[in-house]
Amino acid sequence: MIEPLHPTRPAPGGDAADVRAAGWLLGALGVGATVAGFVLLVPGLRHWMVLPVAACGVLVAPDLVDWVRGRLDVLDPQATVALVGTHFFVLAPLLHVTLDYWPRYLDPVADWRGALGTMAMLNFAGLLLYRVVLAAPDRVRKSPVVRLDYPRLQVLGLAVLTVSLAVFVGLVLGFGGLSGYLTSLTSLDRDVAGYGPVFLIADCFPLLGFVLVLLRGRNLLRRRPLLLVALVVVFVLAQFVVAGLHGSRSSVIWPVLIVIGMCHLLVAPLRKRTLVAMLIMISGFMYLYGFYKSAGADVVDLLTGDRSVGEISSETGRDIPLLLLGDLARADIQALVLDREQTRPDLAAHGLTYLGDLLFLVVRDVRPDLPDKVAVGTDLLYGPGAYDSGLRSSQIFGLAGEATLNFGPFGAVLSFIPLGLVVRFARSRHRTALRPGAPVDGKLLASALPMVVVLVLTADLDNVAWFAVNNVAVLAFVVVLARRRVPTRE
Repeated sequence: MIEPLHPTRPAPGGDAADVRAAGWLLGALGVGATVAGFVLLVPGLRHWMVLPVAACGVLVAPDLVDWVRGRLDVLDPQATVALVGTHFFVLAPLLHVTLDYWPRYLDPVADWRGALGTMAMLNFAGLLLYRVVLAAPDRVRKSPVVRLDYPRLQVLGLAVLTVSLAVFVGLVLGFGGLSGYLTSLTSLDRDVAGYGPVFLIADCFPLLGFVLVLLRGRNLLRRRPLLLVALVVVFVLAQFVVAGLHGSRSSVIWPVLIVIGMCHLLVAPLRKRTLVAMLIMISGFMYLYGFYKSAGADVVDLLTGDRSVGEISSETGRDIPLLLLGDLARADIQALVLDREQTRPDLAAHGLTYLGDLLFLVVRDVRPDLPDKVAVGTDLLYGPGAYDSGLRSSQIFGLAGEATLNFGPFGAVLSFIPLGLVVRFARSRHRTALRPGAPVDGKLLASALPMVVVLVLTADLDNVAWFAVNNVAVLAFVVVLARRRVPTRE
């Protein structure tokens, strides 16, 4: 898992243009072989939809090839988009047809394959814009004029950690002790709505504690990799107890991935095979945690042997296809939104859902009454008036899906421009953090960037904003306040 800390690996020998061309060629061949294999094995895929789906794969595959060949860092944000995008744009549409798996409890489109193909054409046009944005070279950043003041960071970090821990203890006592706290969260019998800001403060002390220990002992952790593994395991357990029982997998998964990024940038590089093993374990956690999210405390029956995984899966509707195509992809819901929008363009939100996505930051009593993603999405998916009748859609639409919800097909294509800009920014900061002697504060903040780009692609603006507030804001607040200016020569 651990190897000596080193800067970014240089590209293989040979002309850079030739190496890049080889990446495009290998990527195209890999995508072509994969799609051809699906078409040969699945008669339902002998349809024109596979052409734009394969074309999308050709546009994301070169970065995946460069990642496999070691030309991109294992956590490079551009490579992260390629890894997720391969499933998002290629495998997911193919698997939907292969498994005949579509959104539940929603009226289907007349032709799912045609809807997937049309959405793939929009994705292809958007990915072309994305590649154009990425093609411009990154700016050379000037040497930083600030450095992290470690004593100040320790004082600030401990102060915020103490407040957070005190709030958490107060929460536990307020629910009648640890057993009452756990019972309230798992049984869902007690109303915990309205505790959001309190949970936000109470949940941040495990990450702050990890950062303080990591910075203080990173030389020892570099020499003793088992200690680093133990520290990560302790953090995972603490994060699960403190935040994971709220019923949100992301409250565990995202902080864990941030911590992995910190270890990669500050202690020892992560190997690809280790990352793949971690992603498999995280996928397993998402699958099992889905039972807890749907069944609550009844999931304990799995541990006691009273019920099997298959029984709970059947009762809750949580299965592997739902994980792969519902939790980890948006192909079906985006195709459905596009189909609905084409028949009911009058329901387009014209950007209002983006404003609504950010209103959770405003106190409810003074919050303007604007249609949000839930209201617009419910009426689009179930029909006009569905939201007023009491129905609520909890769908996550993804970058292109929410853009379609607001501005139709044209918006879906243009939404890839901000994706490219975010990836360029994240790529630049990540690669700066990899340089020898890079500032520690930059490394700490850069550890969250791979997750940011994934969320921008796969989630909605409210999910991205919540990630920033819940997982980055407190750490950034402490790090920024702990900086000090370094005198520079004119």
